[in-house]
Amino acid sequence: MRVGLLILAALWFTPVSSQTLQIMGSSEGFLPFYYGHSLDKGILAEVIQEFSGQTGIAARFRPMPRKRQAWALENGHANAVFANPLWMPLPDRMHAVGPVLTWRDRVFAQPGQKPLSFDDLQGNVCLRRWFVYSDQLERRLGANLVRIDGYDAQQMLNIFLQKRCDYIVMNDMEFRFLAQLLAINPDEYSTELVDAEWPIFLGILKTETALIQAAEAFFADYRIDVEALLPGLPLPDEKISIHPVQ
Repeated sequence: MRVGLLILAALWFTPVSSQTLQIMGSSEGFLPFYYGHSLDKGILAEVIQEFSGQTGIAARFRPMPRKRQAWALENGHANAVFANPLWMPLPDRMHAVGPVLTWRDRVFAQPGQKPLSFDDLQGNVCLRRWFVYSDQLERRLGANLVRIDGYDAQQMLNIFLQKRCDYIVMNDMEFRFLAQLLAINPDEYSTELVDAEWPIFLGILKTETALIQAAEAFFADYRIDVEALLPGLPLPDEKISIHPVQ
């Protein structure tokens, strides 16, 4: 209660402009965490709605190419960004609050090709063109695999289901969300080759002290049941159309 009162007091004496959390996300979206034309759908959108409801801080999302996020922060078009620490623009000016959620990079294999280790991977592997993955995974993908790049998750999954590659490296939750939309059984493709966890951070400009305090207080003990949220997430704005070869 005392912490809540301190936060409210801080917000009361802070300029109104600092009490609006303008959050940037990649304009490509990041299923199922945030997506939609205004990034107003997905798990992160629901988390921020809960944050707004509990703190009274208005929040809105701004789609922005990742390369322009630093520019947008500098010019006041946003004061926060959802990002992996490796994506966080201007690290000397950003204060990261999180992790908000974590996801895993996972290798999915074609049916009947479920290797026990990365050393057993041979053939072609699908990767998103701008996919952020660990240095360890980059090394493990080694010389036994031919890399095939896709622009987004839908294109990558399409290439994989059309059997143009033997393995696909993508976010586990993203794979399951797309599989759910397309009535595909993800269990046919899953393996236990989990390489790394990547936390999603909410980075806020250090000048936005009240927002930082409120976000830290909210996320300090925040828990989310992703498994429960996944089946009820709204459909993407763009139609998902992937037809696997039978």
